[in-house]
Amino acid sequence: MYKWLTFLILISLLLSGCQKANPINGGEAPAVITVWHTLGGAESEALQLELQSLRKTKPEILVKTVYVPEQNFVTRAYQAEAGGEGPEIFLAPREILLQLYAQGALAPVVQLTSEAFPGTVQKFRFSGKQYAQPWLTDVPLLYFRKDNVQIPTDLTGLAIKGKLVLPNLNTSLLSSWWNGQGGQLFKGGKVTLDDPANLNFLEQLMSWRDTKTLEINSNALGQFASGQASYTIAWASQAAVLTQLNIPWGSLPLSNLLGGKGQALLGPTLGIANSAVKTIEPLELAIQTVEKALLDPQVEGAVAQAGHRFPANPVYYSSADKQQGIEAQVKQVLTKTWPVEGSAIEWKLFSLLDAAWQDAYAGTSPQDALAKAQREAVKLVGSSSDQ
Repeated sequence: MYKWLTFLILISLLLSGCQKANPINGGEAPAVITVWHTLGGAESEALQLELQSLRKTKPEILVKTVYVPEQNFVTRAYQAEAGGEGPEIFLAPREILLQLYAQGALAPVVQLTSEAFPGTVQKFRFSGKQYAQPWLTDVPLLYFRKDNVQIPTDLTGLAIKGKLVLPNLNTSLLSSWWNGQGGQLFKGGKVTLDDPANLNFLEQLMSWRDTKTLEINSNALGQFASGQASYTIAWASQAAVLTQLNIPWGSLPLSNLLGGKGQALLGPTLGIANSAVKTIEPLELAIQTVEKALLDPQVEGAVAQAGHRFPANPVYYSSADKQQGIEAQVKQVLTKTWPVEGSAIEWKLFSLLDAAWQDAYAGTSPQDALAKAQREAVKLVGSSSDQ
């Protein structure tokens, strides 16, 4: 009984300590909210600057930021939370947040916004609940050399003129091209990686390979920049690199070549989540306030412009200066983003489809490559449904 009494006294002292008088201004001490993030360089500086302005409007909240390298993020978070420590807010890529969710390190969001593009929101839903909010993201675009080719209007024109160079074959880059031509993972509730539409798409790619229209090169952007290829598919963030190189380039969403059909998967995406350990009732309002500030389109825009990603908030794209150019194209893709839940089995099926495409490019027949992927997919879906 005495041990429990001592424990309750300690908890009471800790909670009361959060509200002790501030020796500087004589008022209550500010609530301290710590944000762990993976931003570096100019992005980190922009984040700091934006959070400083929050301090002016919300002096009752003190925000501390800590840079944590991506390769150490999950380990450090796990160790910190195991000791009841760590940040209140995580600002990190989806892959990191998914690992933190799997470790039980995330709490459901306390600041739910409906302003983000629906497809970006879904990417941060795990097991049917929202565990993070989308912040900055990226999307694939088709780039073309204005000095070599005209603006492409369909796939036929793309195949006839010039060469398409890609860094690799994967659904992240080619999703809207693949599903815009009927590609699918499921039909009638059953997994169908060997569907005829999937085979037609892969045979098309291999035909382009055989006629030297398609080349896979790890330095695809360099090949495009040097003029060795007329087309490439790359992330919208690469536009800044091409502009710096001062080459004549243009871009457009891949769905433009397919009569508007096709939904893209998001590229590298940062999300905002709150800690399962540190999200406690006395701090929820402060956490909400900080997350709401981070999700403000002006804040997202400031960090985006300092770096290379794009806001997930459609309000950012509503101004007149965002109605043309690369940002208008990003908005077009984000409006139709494929809404796949963050922990959905589709992500594992995408990996199997990627492997099939790569096997076919290396010499395996498209039929055999997809048949192998289908066998693995049936095992995967079966084991998932058994759990």
